[in-house]
Amino acid sequence: MNLKSTGKTIQGFKYWLHWLAVLPGALLAGIIAGFYLHWILYRTLMGGAMGEGIIQMGSYPELPERLLFPFVFAAVFVWTGSRIAPEHKVKTAIVLSGLLVLLEGILVFLMLSGTSYMGGQLYFYAGDIGIIMPIAGAFLGLYIVRRQNPKTSFDQ
Repeated sequence: MNLKSTGKTIQGFKYWLHWLAVLPGALLAGIIAGFYLHWILYRTLMGGAMGEGIIQMGSYPELPERLLFPFVFAAVFVWTGSRIAPEHKVKTAIVLSGLLVLLEGILVFLMLSGTSYMGGQLYFYAGDIGIIMPIAGAFLGLYIVRRQNPKTSFDQ
């Protein structure tokens, strides 16, 4: 066994390891982005420990976070997944965006059909805006990836 073939084996292993890490890495990045979003919104709206936020009295409003989390999660999911991919970054972003839109469509179908989950009725939060936010986030992530890779050809 010579070193040249060992190097190719290791390179091949790293290549496939990158592809295997695309989906879990993108999911993890989206969840971490949700924590940062919560922290930023809490510090902005409530003022954190100093009490100098926009809302002086009362409890933390959930609506901004519930609307922005799907948007931020989808954008970070698509962008990070394409960054982890070893090649075909724009195609990876298209597939990840399509996956999110497909999952969104399934969830909308389940909500419209009156499906219950764990004994509770599934419903739309904040009307139609909640439906649009993850799709808009997925397309924002796709747009950012496309802008970062302008010379990508789909003929390959």
